[in-house]
Amino acid sequence: MRLLRCGLVALCFAFLSQGNGQETFKLSDGRECGLEGTAKSEAGKAIDRLKNRFVAPTTDQIDSDVSLAAILAPGDDLDRFDQNKGAKISGFVIDVKVGGVETCNCKAKDPIDRDTHIELGFAIDAPKTQRVIVEVTPRIRAQMKEMDKDWTTDALRKALKGKWVEVTGWLLFDTPHVNEAENTHPGNPKNWRATCWEIHPVTGMEIFDQAPEDAVVLHPQLPATFHRIHRKHFERDSVKRANTHTRNQTLQGSFDKEDLDEPPK
Repeated sequence: MRLLRCGLVALCFAFLSQGNGQETFKLSDGRECGLEGTAKSEAGKAIDRLKNRFVAPTTDQIDSDVSLAAILAPGDDLDRFDQNKGAKISGFVIDVKVGGVETCNCKAKDPIDRDTHIELGFAIDAPKTQRVIVEVTPRIRAQMKEMDKDWTTDALRKALKGKWVEVTGWLLFDTPHVNEAENTHPGNPKNWRATCWEIHPVTGMEIFDQAPEDAVVLHPQLPATFHRIHRKHFERDSVKRANTHTRNQTLQGSFDKEDLDEPPK
């Protein structure tokens, strides 16, 4: 198995910078899928264009203030970062799985045509509400294949799970999940992620056998303490709760029902 460790390979950056003409992507069943996928709403089309970016961010486009700790920091984070910026973060790979059936991939069901969800945290036992989702997309996977690099979900799972990894890619706020993330819907028992902020798509990665020297390694109890404080403030402020609820419903309401995807299993 050959898994690309970008950042060490200059050819990788040059290849992804060219983008290999992927405005229209051919799925394994022969269908063509554009950058807006099959989204119906304007909000859905806009976010699908971001998800389907296929040119790697340049060095000047990387926001050096973004880290796993910055993304995981508790608090309402709707405007915390800039989706027009890239980022490079290091984290422990807790899980790797096939993504959902989404409009960005024209509702494709074959795993090769669906995103790969990689869950990063500070430690192996970090709960779901202390994890950041980073995603490899079919377009990037296809580019890697042309360089004889295997970025299928199965290959990434075998190579990454239980390791530390540094990923590079584009910042994305996955808006449809505002009611399923701890930072934007504190205390919701159905939350399955810390934040809607992602690295999506991932355009490069480097694997480590142990935590990098500058990596933050925290026991889950410490972030959990800050999450409890955030939830208590949220629960005590009825005006903030009402405003947040209204905002989240408005954000989700801007998407057509068919543009919303379920969390991966």
